[in-house]
Amino acid sequence: MIVRIKNLCKRFNVYPKPRFWLYEKLGLGRKFHQEIIALKDLSFELKKGECLGVIGRNGAGKSTLLRIIAGISPPTRGEVEIFGRVASLLELGSGFHPEFTGRENLQMNGLLAGFNQQELLEKVDEMIEFSELKEFIDLPVRTYSDGMYLRLGFSLAQALSPDLFLIDEALAVGDEYFRSKCIRRMLEFKERGVAMMIASHDLTMVRGLCDRAIYLKKGELRKIGGAGEVIECYLDEIYQEAMGSSGEVCSGTEWKRRGSGEARISSVRMFNEKGQETAVFKCGEKIEIEFCYVSEKMFQEPLFGVNIFRTDGVLVISANQECAQIRSGDSGSKLKTELKDNIPAGHQGKVKYRFRNLLLPGRYQLSVNIFRGRSGACVPVDEVFDALRFEVVSGEVIERGVFVNPAEWEIR
Repeated sequence: MIVRIKNLCKRFNVYPKPRFWLYEKLGLGRKFHQEIIALKDLSFELKKGECLGVIGRNGAGKSTLLRIIAGISPPTRGEVEIFGRVASLLELGSGFHPEFTGRENLQMNGLLAGFNQQELLEKVDEMIEFSELKEFIDLPVRTYSDGMYLRLGFSLAQALSPDLFLIDEALAVGDEYFRSKCIRRMLEFKERGVAMMIASHDLTMVRGLCDRAIYLKKGELRKIGGAGEVIECYLDEIYQEAMGSSGEVCSGTEWKRRGSGEARISSVRMFNEKGQETAVFKCGEKIEIEFCYVSEKMFQEPLFGVNIFRTDGVLVISANQECAQIRSGDSGSKLKTELKDNIPAGHQGKVKYRFRNLLLPGRYQLSVNIFRGRSGACVPVDEVFDALRFEVVSGEVIERGVFVNPAEWEIR
């Protein structure tokens, strides 16, 4: 066990102006502050080698939670137990003196972390190499951009050999190259048994990196569980709030779905190139996805789509019939439709999507959807998530990545 949180609460007293704090301390007979509950009765545990995502809207308490675990802010009530060394990357620039150079800041933080002189020399060189800031390392950090602060901060944190690594949205300011470099290092941490907590609005990163996630809503623990499950709960609630009473979300033994309800998907099936319904496909064969729907009301400009995800949440295929209309050449899709721009109430329809399977061996999830509108402002009519799961098999491992890449080699 690395972290144990029990009944954690955090309350802030907010004063209209600084002087009102003094009035209250002088005992003038009235309360001048407003109480803000940032965290309310949180309880969870984090094991060695586990990566926990923390998601929620702005102001939900994500940063406050990480600051308490990092020891920067004390809890108002509850128990916080940390077993091991903690490294954190929270606010950009925190822990750095603006007038010191990048090298001096790394040396100062290394001494505070307990490195001896020999370790410090080795570690600072390692940090500078990882940050790739050698050209700027002897300049004052006040001259650094946010991206350079990230490079310096992450390089410091990863060199501390932590048992627990805390990250609060810092990677959002990094360029794509260094961000990928950070994620690779975090994956190495996981393999070495380092526990991590990541607070982020990047749900793709959370889904790909984290084993579990917690969803905070107004300081309360709304849901905890597998990363994909918690993310879906978070997105469902956002969607319900955006759609109001017209949105519908079903889960449990039924499909998880959401939409305005003007049409409803009734069945989803997959067939191999022999026309057999199956959930196992070979690399290179043709696949047909078929889903049926019934329109409850008349609606205009129907847009039918399919999405295929890997089980780690990576989107590998996203297509709709409008894509087929704008593509051309040998790689383009073909479109055959009997529908007009308006679908009448009571219409029973069927959508078929056929493609050559170039997916590499693995397990995948299929989602299908109907939208209204084609001008970029589409409204979901019925989206069915995780409608089917299927597997792609092959007699041998062909390539690495996502797709089989049809290509020609010439070697001399």
